[in-house]
Amino acid sequence: MLKYLMARNEDIPPGSAAVYWGYSSIVWFVIGTGLGAFNAAKLAFPDFVTGLEFLSFGHMRQVHVMAVIFGWISMAFGMTMMYMTPMLGNTRLWSEKLGVWNAFLWNVGLSLGLTVLWWGMNSGREYSDFPWFIDLYVLLFMTIPLGINVWMTIIHRRTQGIYITNWFFGAGTFMVSIVLLVGNLPEYFHLTGLTEAYLTWWNAHNILGLWITPVGAAIGYYTIPKITGNPLYSHRLGHLHFWSIVVFYSTPASHHLMSAPLPEWLKSFASVEGVLILVPAIAFVSNILMTMQGKWNMFVENLEVKFTVTGCLMAIPLNMQGGFQQTRAINWYIHGTGWIVAHAHLALLGFSTFVEVGAVYFGLQTIMRKKLWSLTLGNLHFWFLLVGFTTYWVSMTIAGLIQGAGKIYEVPYIDVVIAEHPYMIARWLGGSLVFMGNCVWLFNMWMTARAGTVIPAGRMAHELAYER
Repeated sequence: MLKYLMARNEDIPPGSAAVYWGYSSIVWFVIGTGLGAFNAAKLAFPDFVTGLEFLSFGHMRQVHVMAVIFGWISMAFGMTMMYMTPMLGNTRLWSEKLGVWNAFLWNVGLSLGLTVLWWGMNSGREYSDFPWFIDLYVLLFMTIPLGINVWMTIIHRRTQGIYITNWFFGAGTFMVSIVLLVGNLPEYFHLTGLTEAYLTWWNAHNILGLWITPVGAAIGYYTIPKITGNPLYSHRLGHLHFWSIVVFYSTPASHHLMSAPLPEWLKSFASVEGVLILVPAIAFVSNILMTMQGKWNMFVENLEVKFTVTGCLMAIPLNMQGGFQQTRAINWYIHGTGWIVAHAHLALLGFSTFVEVGAVYFGLQTIMRKKLWSLTLGNLHFWFLLVGFTTYWVSMTIAGLIQGAGKIYEVPYIDVVIAEHPYMIARWLGGSLVFMGNCVWLFNMWMTARAGTVIPAGRMAHELAYER
């Protein structure tokens, strides 16, 4: 990477930025899930690693969350944008050099942010834990440069229209910058009380709703048609998905604060819009599944399709949960329980991650024109990730229902802790499987770069799909 930071843009090989983004995202995925498994062990076994303040759950939890969101998920998004946006515009990335610098500054900024979090310097606000100077760095040196590269590449495209994936990429990079700016106003202007609480959860909700969810879907819109050779089933459904997610997902987010003294009409409005997120969800899932017509054999035979379609299928329970748990009838029961933790992981570690993993596998092989070093390890990674995540999600969902019952029926707190303890152990086991799977993935991709078989032009899997 360092040799390209001072090189001229035309001297940097196309795809270089995407490779750096891709490998960085895998490293951060290993770090993030390793931290998650460590934290889960502390919840399952309270006496695990005690006496060290910097390894306490209070120091480690937000480091894990931010490493996954801004390290793995966001850098994988950056990787896909670096190679999908030019491909869809039949052009080169607007600035390969900006992409390389962006990857470098992203890694530096995230490392700095996680370090100060580990030291105990944080905002105290969930999902926006970075102190204000890190927030400004993220906005000015991470998300905005990424957006500029994406927007300018789309503007300089050599195609007549803009494919739905680039709609989401362009809008997603714009919206995440707005969310980070507005959502962190309590840090910049020392807002407190109900205003701070409201903006905190507005930020948290829209990081998921206007960044992670739509960009994850955009990746699926590219990967499935590209690998299978089938055209997207319906561009109109794609446009319905785009506009309905903008309208319905950008809710006031007050459903996170149903017990707070917010206006009742605002909470009701958020609940109704929350249910309406089923509109973009159904449009997306049905579009992807219909695109798979005649190529379902690839769900078994092709690793990238296996990951991507599994992620899309996870969008079904994700959005069913997300829609209805925002209603008052369900929110009062599951609010503040492990159910919410399970749901968040269904979005981040389930739907989004599986779709991204498929895209990173596909993108790195395509750019480097190297065959995956070990398909066996790739399939092992898939099963580690699927079994580990499913174990985590099911155990935490059950634990959340136990906690909800304990809250409603006023069961003594210690009895609830005892009742959910087996599920905390299952949570740790599931998270550990995910971490081990990611270690396998990192090794496999490292070996692919070093010793992967070079694939001649016209012989990539997606190129052969068109021949069939």
